[in-house]
Amino acid sequence: MRGSRLLVVLVAMGAILAMVLLALVAAACGGDEGEAGATNATRTPAATVAASPRPTGTAAATVAGSPRPTGTATATAAPSTGGTPSLPAGWTKIEPGGETLCSTGTPYAFWVHPGTVNRLVVYFEGGGACWDANTCSNPGLYYDDTVTEDDNPANHQQGMADLDNPENPFKDWFQVFVPYCTGDIHWGNQTSTYQLEGVDHTINHKGFANFSAVLDWVKAGFEEPEKIFVAGCSAGAYGSIMGAAYVHNLYPDAPLYQLSDAGAGVITQSFFESGFPNWGAEGTIPDWIPALQIPWQELTMAKLYIALADYYSSDRWAEYNSAHDETQTFFYTAMGGLEDWAQLMMAGIAEIQDATTNFATYTAPGKVHCITPLDIFYTREVNGVKFVDWLSEMVNDGPWDSVTCTDCETDTEAR
Repeated sequence: MRGSRLLVVLVAMGAILAMVLLALVAAACGGDEGEAGATNATRTPAATVAASPRPTGTAAATVAGSPRPTGTATATAAPSTGGTPSLPAGWTKIEPGGETLCSTGTPYAFWVHPGTVNRLVVYFEGGGACWDANTCSNPGLYYDDTVTEDDNPANHQQGMADLDNPENPFKDWFQVFVPYCTGDIHWGNQTSTYQLEGVDHTINHKGFANFSAVLDWVKAGFEEPEKIFVAGCSAGAYGSIMGAAYVHNLYPDAPLYQLSDAGAGVITQSFFESGFPNWGAEGTIPDWIPALQIPWQELTMAKLYIALADYYSSDRWAEYNSAHDETQTFFYTAMGGLEDWAQLMMAGIAEIQDATTNFATYTAPGKVHCITPLDIFYTREVNGVKFVDWLSEMVNDGPWDSVTCTDCETDTEAR
């Protein structure tokens, strides 16, 4: 059985697929799965396993690192009198400590950037996945297992991360960039041991514990944002969907806008049954949304979006895809899928649109994976509608509807 399942399409790839992924990454942004910047790479969140309380980092975290790749600075992540965090200029690294951890035991960190308006961007990074003995024994090949200076959005100032571009709808907003180093699309809260050729590989699938520390920092720094935008590319797209619910839970009255960039959720049944449980992510489904209180095996991407759009009916939810996304198609094929990814992607979108009034999609031609971390963020145009204008209308509550390519084969933005 195949379909638009809740889980990420970053699954069941062999060594050849992994090398393809790395090639795509290098070609796209020199970083991760064709992503970059404050919108960088492909990486994602969730809730705690069983009935345990949400993991926490250090709420009043110490800010460490540098606002730019050179130089150093320290400050305290404390709220200003205006109800927003007091931060130095540029990107600042936050090292929360607490229960945060990367997959192979290295420390976790995230980056923040000040804004001039009380509006907040939360962006989820992507970067592969790890779900079995073969993939989890190969950090660096199948997934990124560390947070390093290369994750710093200051080093990837393209797309949404280009905060000097006057066309950027988010150039004046506060930015929170959520790196990814746990192989679990930001949803995991479990340590799993995989054995390959007699060697144990213990992996900390702690994506949600890490995201929880980000939530703590946001809650400590922002009294009440005027608006919130939650997004992510590829694996980070899935993080943005579930993560938006958790961010919204902090500020129930704040208008929220969500964009899943290149995360259509088309996977095979076999992965859904065998890969997902290794992350301990069953407990990540928001327990305050009634429509999601069904067995996780019954969830699809369409059901997830419909439940969120219905529960948060005054918010706007969105999805971006290329009609023949090369990375999503490769992953789906490697999982055993047939040559029907595009049809299943479009069918899933249609199902959501038929059941909602506050969900829209932008479907571009061609194969390019992701848009938010690339400079085509400013140049992509379909049916006379530029993507950056479409997104600006979305977050500024203007006229806004789905855009779908008519000639989905010809892509003038192809690399």
